[in-house]
Amino acid sequence: MQQAEAELIAEGYSARLLMQQASVGIAEALMQFFPEPGYCVAYLGKGNNAGDAITVLNILKRHGWETAYRAAYPRNEWGDLLQRQSQDSTPPHKELKEPPLPHINKPLILLDGLLGIGAKNSLRQEIANLCSEINYLRSRCGAVKTIAIDIPTGLDTDLGIPQPNTVEADFTMCIGAVKTGLIADNATAYIGRLVCINLPKLVPNAIPGTEIITSKRLTKFLASRPYTDYKNKRGHVGIIAGSEGMLGAAKLCSEAALRAGAGLVTLYVHRTIYPIIAGNIIPEVMVRPVECYADIELRKHSAFLIGPGIGAVTEEDAEAIQVILELGTPTVLDADGLNLAAYMNWILGPHILATPHHGELERLIPDIINCETRTDCVDNFLNIHEAALIYKGARSIVSQQGKALYYNITGGPAMATAGQGDVLAGVCAGLLAQGESPLVSGVIGTFLCGRASEIAISSGHATQETLTAGDTLRHLNAAFSSTARLCY
Repeated sequence: MQQAEAELIAEGYSARLLMQQASVGIAEALMQFFPEPGYCVAYLGKGNNAGDAITVLNILKRHGWETAYRAAYPRNEWGDLLQRQSQDSTPPHKELKEPPLPHINKPLILLDGLLGIGAKNSLRQEIANLCSEINYLRSRCGAVKTIAIDIPTGLDTDLGIPQPNTVEADFTMCIGAVKTGLIADNATAYIGRLVCINLPKLVPNAIPGTEIITSKRLTKFLASRPYTDYKNKRGHVGIIAGSEGMLGAAKLCSEAALRAGAGLVTLYVHRTIYPIIAGNIIPEVMVRPVECYADIELRKHSAFLIGPGIGAVTEEDAEAIQVILELGTPTVLDADGLNLAAYMNWILGPHILATPHHGELERLIPDIINCETRTDCVDNFLNIHEAALIYKGARSIVSQQGKALYYNITGGPAMATAGQGDVLAGVCAGLLAQGESPLVSGVIGTFLCGRASEIAISSGHATQETLTAGDTLRHLNAAFSSTARLCY
């Protein structure tokens, strides 16, 4: 990264111009997540990371934000760029000698501009003290959010190993390229939501064998439909979902498949529960009662979704599901469908998209206990199955044999609620039905569902504590429409 910056400067980009461009990207991203002007306090070291932070303050101030800063060092020790950028604010930002207090009805954003990627040694005491202060304020009040510039102070850039007092960020605005330490398993709790801020001629990631899923990479898959389209050209999803006590899973995944653009969706349920669910599902979904899953009309579907809420199945139903999987029709296998596959020791083919969380993956590959990292878990799965995989969790990983590891950056801990997986499975099935590959469907689906949850929160319709799968479902339209306008 340092070499890339030096080459850009040699081509005529000044260090100040690069700082300005990076800071504009950071400020725009911050205001996307926090649309109402709030109170932003920058924590400053004395180098270029602090220069980025003070430049972000300058931009936020012009957009109606209240701003201030806490400095680890006196002004006469500040670097040249930091000095110059601080002079651009009129009137000057307020310097705080004591920790900031949250304002009523305003978010308090703590902007970590203490150290950047050049820092290699143990934290100096004056830096460590401010890191500790940031973490204390964040832990004491839900209205306080921390945003790290490029990398949280105290985290090793290359390995992702945290020092004592490492800043725990809610968002990390990564400048230019994703550093290897940011996707390490032990760094996840310190990184929070990863945001890629572009610089000229630099891609969002430069880590061999990996891709960071950003909206910029997805826009080509979300192009306008031909004006002559009709429903049968947009695919027909057949869904096997729901059972007594788990009807909500069927409702969520069916509607999600429609909202992902599928032309037709048919939900197949056992005849015993048909009277219960038929009157409680959106009218656009066709509900078909069956005695057994062998009664399903297989050839009319362009994609299947199997598993949400089906519970334990009979031997006859298991055989019918196996027949469907052997057809070669693109299929999302989720939840109880994955449990059945594990129990039956099925090998999943390349037309299948498997969507396990860690517990379900453990059943599919019992020797997962020997895996040290999440990437080891993915590799273990891909050594057995040709299916595409969404390994769900914080920073979900999507991959398939011979393909890169795709890391999703959207969403967050608010999504740790029942039904989110059903929405994701439905979205992926809707994309499959329209002709996307299992891998691409997984990549797009994870990004859009995470983004929908973020929009639900930033728009005020939900909070980190109150977000439901229904909120994510209802904000899918905004996620689709906003993707083309985002760069992260």
